[in-house]
This record gives sequence, C-alpha cells and structure tokens, in this order.
Amino acid sequence: MNKTQKKPFNGSLATEVKETQNKFINSNYITKINELIGQDLSVYLMQPKTSIPFKGSRGHLDATNDINELKRLIEVHGNDSNVGISLVDTGLVVLDIDRHGSKNGFQSLLDLGIKFDLDKESVEITPNAGAHVFFKVPDGVDVDDLNHVLADGLELLTNHVTVSPSSKIVDGKETLYRHYGIKITEANTMPKWLIDLATKDKKPNKPMNRAMYSVSQRWEMVLNGFAEGERNNQAVSVSGYLLRINVDPNIAFDIVKLINSRSVAPLPDREIYATFKSAYEREKQRREKGSK
Repeated sequence: MNKTQKKPFNGSLATEVKETQNKFINSNYITKINELIGQDLSVYLMQPKTSIPFKGSRGHLDATNDINELKRLIEVHGNDSNVGISLVDTGLVVLDIDRHGSKNGFQSLLDLGIKFDLDKESVEITPNAGAHVFFKVPDGVDVDDLNHVLADGLELLTNHVTVSPSSKIVDGKETLYRHYGIKITEANTMPKWLIDLATKDKKPNKPMNRAMYSVSQRWEMVLNGFAEGERNNQAVSVSGYLLRINVDPNIAFDIVKLINSRSVAPLPDREIYATFKSAYEREKQRREKGSK
C-alpha cells in the first residue's frame, strides 16, 4: 500500500458520494468499496467490463483508500467502473485459478494431487468460472521471491487483482465477479503445497513456448504492455522473437523492458532480466546447433 495515499477511515462512502452525473451510484458498488476501505485495502478503478486502467491512470499504482479521492474518481469515470485492489504491502497474495480456452487451473490442481475446500477460503468466482483465492503470506516468506506462473492455468498474483462487483463480457454477456466465504483480510495463510509450488526451482516462470503468439499479437504487446495472467509467457515470446529476427540483444532487451514498463503490473526487473537471459541462451543454443 502506498503509505502517502493512506488516510484514516472516518466516514462512509455511501454518505460521501451522493450522486454522480445526476445518477445515484449502484448500492452494491458503494457497499463493496466501503467494505474494501474498511479492511484498510486500497482501491483503484478500471474501464467498465475490463481490466484496463482509465487513460492517464497507472492502475494499481494509483490505488487509494482516501474516500474523497475515490469520490472524485467515481464522479469522473461513472458508477459502472470495474474495481481492483492493490496487493502491494498488504501481506496478501491471490491464487488465480484460470478457466479460459484450453487452460483449466482446476484440472492442473487435480493433476498435481492438490485438493482444498473453496468454501473455507476467501474466494471470488471470476466471469470465466475460475477463482481468485486470497491467502496471507506467512512469516519468513518473501513475496518478491515467489514464482508467479505455477502450472497451466495457475498463477500467483502479488501486485493487484480485480474484485466484485466488477464484470466482464463473456460470450457476449456481462458476467460478474462474485465474492464468497470469509473477508479478504481474514484470508487463511498460504498452505504448504502453495508455498512449495511458488518456490519450486526459483526459475523465471514457465512454460517457455515461443510459438504461443502471432507476430501481430507480439506487436500489440509493444503498444499495450504484457497482459495480466500472461506476462511471463509474453515476455518469453517477445524476447525469442526479437532475437530470432537478429535484433541486437542489447536493443532487444531495451524493447522488452519498455514493454514491461507499459504493463498494468510490470514484472520485477530481475525477473525480466532472468527471462530475457534464458531466451537469449536458448536462441544461442539453437544457432550453434544450426551451424554444425
């Protein structure tokens, strides 16, 4: 949490925010933001039905628990904005169990022999019928040392997360995030199996499939940054692509760093370096084999 943004919770957002552009704000929206601020969490707003920050916003880097600032943002952007919270300095992480396309994080958990009861956790069901499960980080575990990509469809979020009553468009229909179980700040401590997954090998996050994205998709990354849930895969893909088309490695690394800086949730510098170095070594080995 940005300490300079933190202010005491001395009132109700419901009483502070009366009307936005002559429309009363949805009561669910008020209640949820009130609840989040009441838990001493910092909130930021995104474009409706997306995880894209509003123009001029830095996403979770601008998160605040200042009621007056949130009132101003709501007045500017409207009552249909999506809502996210910053996880930075909260002692919380989120296990993102994704179900999208060929990805199925629930199946990956089963394949790993892991079973746990979502009913006993602080969990939000996502529009794609996946789940965001909140956990407290135990003493002695450094968030910066944790892997993000744990398995196919499983990612550990440590910077920010979209929460209810946000929504997204799925199959042409608006679908809501839904919270179940205990409060976010009352989440259970990370279980051993999750710590083991998040610290296994201490390698830059895999898989290293360089053929996952088309050329046009890679250049979209240059414009928009790496996407949430795909950051490591995309960093690998762009790095490998630039090296294969003979871009000077130093220039290629500068491009990858620039793309990362444009991301809503940039990867740590050391992780970007390790990812690029791994792609460089793979390309070097490929060329050496080709020259024999």
